[in-house]
Amino acid sequence: MGISTQHQDRPLALWALIATIGVLGVSGLAGGGQFILAPSGRLIGISPTLLAGSPFESYLVPGVVLFSILGVFPLVVVYGLYRRKRWAWPAAIAVGVALVVWVLVEGIVIGFGKRLQYPHLVQGVVIVGLAVLPSVRAALR
Repeated sequence: MGISTQHQDRPLALWALIATIGVLGVSGLAGGGQFILAPSGRLIGISPTLLAGSPFESYLVPGVVLFSILGVFPLVVVYGLYRRKRWAWPAAIAVGVALVVWVLVEGIVIGFGKRLQYPHLVQGVVIVGLAVLPSVRAALR
């Protein structure tokens, strides 16, 4: 019982990209879902006082954005990467850029150094870095 040719010809960098975006998607669904279920931030243990000075009174809108843009969208991209859809390559780059933008906006709104900002910033850069590797690009043509 061997590995099918379809799976063998995927470079390791593509598998790493799929895994990295998959982890982001699952955490985006979980984090966004918790903010949607409890817009006060209590499920995650974040005080609404962090939103002082922001355009938000609760975490509902950020939760919906997190759930959809950094939860659902990355999982759709994982499907596209796995199935080698042409749209998946620019979509993977968009996921990485979206994560970097999210972290930067979050830092501007609530301040830097909170929770998982720096690891997520690195994750966004890694996603873009993996996506632009020639082996990944070639695998998605």
